[in-house]
Amino acid sequence: MEFLSNENLLLPFLATLGASLAVIGMQVIARYVREQRQRVYSANYMLDVAFRVLSSTITIKKHTIIPHIEATKRIMKGDGELLEKTLLSDEFDILKAKAMNFSHLPNEYKLLIGYDDIELVQIFDALIYLYELDDNRVHLNEFVKQNLKSMDVFLSKKENLQHDILNTYWDILDSLDHEQNRIMVFVRDVVSPRLSKYVNSFQFLLFRTSGATERVKLIDKLIEEYSELFPESGYMEKVRHGGIQRVL
Repeated sequence: MEFLSNENLLLPFLATLGASLAVIGMQVIARYVREQRQRVYSANYMLDVAFRVLSSTITIKKHTIIPHIEATKRIMKGDGELLEKTLLSDEFDILKAKAMNFSHLPNEYKLLIGYDDIELVQIFDALIYLYELDDNRVHLNEFVKQNLKSMDVFLSKKENLQHDILNTYWDILDSLDHEQNRIMVFVRDVVSPRLSKYVNSFQFLLFRTSGATERVKLIDKLIEEYSELFPESGYMEKVRHGGIQRVL
């Protein structure tokens, strides 16, 4: 009580306390702003990756997988000239480059997103996994190397064996096409909508999110421009209940 009644001690104490509280308050605000900006950056990065993945997937599907599926159909129907041209130009050997790598998002940034919505981090990780999945591409390259590199060797095989080789090549391409479809649908129906909802949430009202919004528009533009390449509505549900599951 004597301390509180002593103005010579009380006033400096209150001034020091006020200054300390002000510093702590500014530190809390600075940390909040920094973490919010990191969250916005993370969402922006995720959307940029989604756009690049979607763009790459569409390009591969449109300009590589679909043309080779159509060419294989024609060859299997008896187009010998196309077969020779394809073998001579080594056109069966495709998709030799690995997928782009996206590993530039710091874990502590992802952790901040996870505090808000752990499913959002899982969705992004799933997108990267689907995009980097390499088994069918490697299988295709190995199969071509063993069976479709030499025109003389291929044409020397019996017709039924040639047909089996081309049919297997077609099957692998079809699996690759399914992979592209899965990525495209995942970006369209899950990744982009969830990230768009996140960056437009109330918590970022005072922060600049125009970059993320612009990337959502780019994704929507791609989807609209190449809508004919996207599977029909309910594609993943049909796949999930297709094949042997339908029989069982």
